[in-house]
Amino acid sequence: MLKKLSFGPKEKIKKRSDISMLIKKGQRWKCPSFVIIYSENNLSYDRFAVLVSRRIGIAVKRNKIKRIFRELFRTNKIDTPPFFDILIQPRPGIEDKYSKLLTDCYKEWHQRVKKY
Repeated sequence: MLKKLSFGPKEKIKKRSDISMLIKKGQRWKCPSFVIIYSENNLSYDRFAVLVSRRIGIAVKRNKIKRIFRELFRTNKIDTPPFFDILIQPRPGIEDKYSKLLTDCYKEWHQRVKKY
């Protein structure tokens, strides 16, 4: 199906309880500079969140990393089941990585779980 190039409020995971449940019960996909924690949801769309630790750096760096991952999610959406709750946890040192590595790892995970 066509990609929707938006990232609306319904696609954000906002509740602390949702994030905690995802961390406890979700599956993990490890990349060199970040971890993707995901779990299938019963909705008709994917939901997304980025959890950036203060160990990553100052607020400017943390916010830049969040923007990069939100854009990655927004531009790589597929509107076909299965749908997931997705949590990204960057690791320290991520700001030194080239963004193509981030994109390639995210797309590889996306292809394996969405099977398209």
